[in-house]
Parts: sequence; structure tokens; C-alpha cells
Amino acid sequence: MAGWHTVTVALLAMTLGASAEKAMATEEVPYTVERTLESGVEIRRYSDTVIAETVIDGGTYADAGNEGFRRLAGYIFGGNQSKQKIAMTAPVAMAPDPEGQRIAMTAPVAAERDSGGGWRIAFYMPAEYTLETLPTPRDPRVTLRAVPGRRVAALRFSGRGTAEQFAEHTTELTQALANAAIESIGAPWTARYNAPWVLPPLRRNEAMIEVAGAPL
Repeated sequence: MAGWHTVTVALLAMTLGASAEKAMATEEVPYTVERTLESGVEIRRYSDTVIAETVIDGGTYADAGNEGFRRLAGYIFGGNQSKQKIAMTAPVAMAPDPEGQRIAMTAPVAAERDSGGGWRIAFYMPAEYTLETLPTPRDPRVTLRAVPGRRVAALRFSGRGTAEQFAEHTTELTQALANAAIESIGAPWTARYNAPWVLPPLRRNEAMIEVAGAPL
């Protein structure tokens, strides 16, 4: 994942023309914790959100993350019809995209996908925007989409956020849901919250998956 972190720093510094520290996300997608399960798994309620996303055909987890970040950073740093800069938020999400199917969202995470699948990477847009007020991407590979409110199970962990770590914590997440008799929906995804210069023990990563039941 080192390559992804290097690309992140370079893009933020070059495009915004400011210190990388100031360029990183200042807004996080809000949620409410409904309950906490074993292993610290949280059942959260999210309201409606809007995302900018892109699909990478095949490749490794790290390489797909690099390319997806480049495309999406290009959009929020002025690569849109209005040449408007949009604040970056946290987390950055990534999920597998088997056979081009749209899934809920940032994965049974393996280090590499076969030729029949790809990856879907997304940036959450700041809460002030709607689909109608966001500028149109100039890159046709970047699309905007509204994500309805939902219940999500999340397991937080530190470290570099490698594919292997996400796979391990995804297994722990799904086991905790099974033990609590909570039904999951669709495929899990990964989420990263921190700047790349944050030491791995202090980084926030999450394995996430939607669960049954409408948000309140």
C-alpha cells in the first residue's frame, strides 16, 4: 500500500499548492452508533450521502487504489466542468466490483482480483452538496451517485491497511454479525481515514458491510 500513500501525498501537495497536512480531509461522514457487538463491531446508522466513484478493471488491490485515487482526486481538485475545488472528506472507500456490478461500497479484500472483476473506489462528497449542485466530472470514468441512508456494521483497526489486514478483519466482522444473528447485505468494503504520514499504529482503518434493517 506504500504506493497509494505516496500518490496521495503528491496529489494533495501539487494540486492544492498548500501543505499536505492542511490539504487532508477535515470532514468525516457522520453516523450514529446504534449498538456495539463483540470485538468492538459497531452497528451504525448513516443518512443519505453522495459519492464520486470510479471503477478500475482488475489489477492488485494497491495498484487499483492508486489509479482510483488519482482519478477521484483529479475531480475534486478542479477536474470538473466548473473547475471547482471540493474539500476532501474521510473515509476513502474501496470495494471489489465483480463483473462490473454496482455494489454498495471502499471488500472481501484479497490482494489481487482475477480478470473477471475489478475495483470500485469512492470519495464521499461534503454534506453541503447534492447530486444537483455538484459539478460534472470532466473524466467520464468518474461518476456521481446518491447512496440512501442505511445501517452499517464497522470494525475499526490500526495499521497500514493492507489487503491482508482487511481480509482478516472482514472475517472477524462477519463472524461477530453471525454470532449476533444480524443479517449482512451485499459485499463488505474498506475505509481509510488518515493522512499517509500518520504512523501505522495511529491510523484508522475499517472493514464495513451493510446490515439488514432500515435506518431510523
